Formats: sequence, structure tokens, C-alpha cells
Amino acid sequence: MQSENKNLTAAILVSSISFIIVSYLVFRTSFPKLPNIFLYNLIIIFSLHELGYNRSLFFLGASIFLTILVSIAAHFYYVWNIPVFFITFLIADNEIKKHDYYSRIAEARIEEIRGNINVLEDDHARHKREAVSLEKKEERYNSLKDVVSALNSTLSMEDVARKIMDNAFNIVGKSDSGLLFLVDTVKQELHLALSRNKISPEKIKTKKGDILDDWVFKQRQAFLTEDIKKDFRFSEDKFNGYERLFRSVISCPFLMEGRKVIGILRLENSKPYNYTSEDLRLLDIICDIGAVSFQNAALYKETLALAIRDGLTGLFLRRYFLDRLKEELSRSLRNNSSCSFLMIDIDNFKNYNDEYGHTAGDMVLKAISKVLLNFADPGIVCRYGGEEFSILLPDASKKDAIRIADNIRKAVKKEDIELRRVKTHITVSIGVAAFPEDAKIQDELIMKADECLYKAKREGKDRVIIS
Repeated sequence: MQSENKNLTAAILVSSISFIIVSYLVFRTSFPKLPNIFLYNLIIIFSLHELGYNRSLFFLGASIFLTILVSIAAHFYYVWNIPVFFITFLIADNEIKKHDYYSRIAEARIEEIRGNINVLEDDHARHKREAVSLEKKEERYNSLKDVVSALNSTLSMEDVARKIMDNAFNIVGKSDSGLLFLVDTVKQELHLALSRNKISPEKIKTKKGDILDDWVFKQRQAFLTEDIKKDFRFSEDKFNGYERLFRSVISCPFLMEGRKVIGILRLENSKPYNYTSEDLRLLDIICDIGAVSFQNAALYKETLALAIRDGLTGLFLRRYFLDRLKEELSRSLRNNSSCSFLMIDIDNFKNYNDEYGHTAGDMVLKAISKVLLNFADPGIVCRYGGEEFSILLPDASKKDAIRIADNIRKAVKKEDIELRRVKTHITVSIGVAAFPEDAKIQDELIMKADECLYKAKREGKDRVIIS
């Protein structure tokens, strides 16, 4: 910048001196005018080259005008004033250039500041959005504490499933429908335990899941698809005809120790690109908490079953059976309906134990228990004690009870039981009593059926005796 200013100053000085000399020759001598005009042209050309078109034209034109004006006014005696005017114009031009230069610098700085302000505003808006997003994340993750508290407050499988679905809808949000599947441990397949549809009140027909649920079940990992129609893993044709129209899906398995899948929770929305990886992460955490709750509920259910069922036969124990008998008799009394009671005893059971051992006796008890369960449905079957069994038949008349008892007797007699590679047959004796026809209270009903049972024993066994 300094070298350019020096060059410009030198060019101005040369132009000025040349102009003064030529002006002197023009106005104070008798030299021919044409050569001097030629010299003027040379000075103009030089100024155009060195000073630029506008600047040189302005200064030279102004200088010529002032030179003529001063010379006429002073009768050609004050030509030396020309440099003063010319230098004055140069100083004014220099100030103009300085002003333009600083103006351009100021404008450049203003533009730079504006650019920085825009960047800062963008950063502020971005940080504000991030802060709002973090607040929402914090709120969502804090709500997971309530999930733990809610699930720890129940040991019912149905309540656990319902609370998991409720919290998934509330915390993850964005969902039109949800499906919760549990795994049938015997068949190793999914079955629908709970569903929710905010758009349509119709029941969901997908009882065993579809290819998405099979994928989660087999892969044992969380699943996210932003648009099912663009997901290369699944063919769109396989979803044609579905009663639910969904585009975006997140799904997570309930995993036990050893990565065993005990269920799947799936959320859907009819719009594509509805869920994010953050939503999937939240659902995965909910499912991890839910898996523990399902395990606790299952253990509690098993504990209850052990408390009310016989470990060998799987039939109800006597204490639970008597409680149920009391409830059913009260219900029958309120509804003015009847129910029947069967007492069953295995004939000559002691002989089997003595001849084949107690293991063989256990096999006999298991075989008879299966027959009783097959013929007593929907009755309540109990191992009353030792080789004795009892059956409560709600809403069954005495006639119905006699028919069921005789069918049980015939089925037991036909049952082939192999004891130490020897096939044998077993018989039972059965006593039948009906409420309120034969007895008005619980103890009396049991006593009547027991009396009929021992009467069948005395009369030769393998028979049904009614009160």
C-alpha cells in the first residue's frame, strides 16, 4: 500500500510540474500554440495512465480552467499561482481517497461484524434447541424412575404388561398402536398378551406376530425402521392386507439372563420417519426393566402354584380345594343352582407299592391324575390325600355327576400302565354327593361323598355309588 502511494505521488508531481511548464509556455511566451497543445495531450495521456481516467481528467480540466481564469484576471503576471491551485486539488483528492479508503475498511468491518453476529445467533439458536432437547431427554429419563416404582408395586403378569404398555406410550410417545407379545415356553412361539390402538377401537387380529416380530424374536435385538416401505430387509408385499396401516416401527425384546427372549414390545405409527434412535434406546430401557418385572411375576406365579398344587400330580392341594369348595357352595346358594362333589380312591393301591415299590405308585398317581383332568373339565380336581382324589363340579346336577363319575371309572380301567415292564390295569371306587340335594353345608357334603366311597369299597370296588 505504501509503495502504491509513493508511485501515485510521483506521478502527480510529474504531471503537475509538466502542466505548469507547459502553461507558462502557453500564456507567457510567443511560442506557437500547437506544439504546446501537443505537450498538453502528452501530459493528459501520462496522467490517464498513472492517475486513472476520472482523477486525471478532473485535475487536468480543473487546472486548465483555473490557469486561464487566473491568467486573464492577472494579465498573465501570476501564472505561478497555478501550482497552488493544483496542489490544493491534490490535497482534496488525497482526503477524498483517505475517506473512501477508511469507509471501505469500516464497511468491511461492519460486514465482518454482521457475519459474526449471524454466526453467533445461529450458535445461540442451536444451543437453545440443544438445551430444550436435553431438558426433554432429562424429563423422559427421569420418568423411568416412575416405571421402576410402578412395576415393583405389582406381581401380576397382566398388571405388569399393562403398566409397561402405559409407560411406553407416555414416555416414548409418538405411537398410534402398540403390541405386547409373550413367548409360549412350551411351543416357543409368540402370543399376543396386550394390544392398544389409539386410531381404531377394533381388536388386533395379529395374535402370533408377523415377520417383524419374528425378526426381533430370532435376532434377539432391538429393531427400528423409519419407513417399512423402504426397508430392504422386508418385502412390502408381505404387509399387504394388514388391518393396521403402519410405516414406522420400533420394537424391543424382553431378555432374561442368557439372552433368552420372554416377550416383545412393539410401537407403531402410520407416518414414516416418526421414531429416532433415542426413542428406540428409551424403549429398550423400558423393556429391560419390564423383563425383570415379568421374571418376578412369573416366579411369584410359580410360588403360588407350588403353594396350592401337588408337586407330583400337579393337582390342587386339599387346603386350597376346601377354600374353593366353600366359595362355590356360597355361589350356588346365592344363584339357587346345584353343584356336585366326587370322592375317588384307587383300589388296592397298597399292593402296587408293596409289589413294585413307591416309584411305581407315583406312576399310578400321575396316570390317574391325567384321566381325572381330562374328564373333570371345567371342574376342580384335588389330591385329597395319599391315593384319594376329589372333584368339585360347579353347576353340575347329580345326574351329570353320575355320568362323569362313570366315565372316569371306565377310562381309568382302560388305562394301560406299565410297571417294571409289566402292563397292568387299575380300578377306582367313586362316591357322589350333590348340593343342596344331599347336603346343605360343606362338611356334610364331604361326609356324604366319603360314605358313598367306602360303600363302593365294601360292595366290591370298581364302581360308583351315589348318596
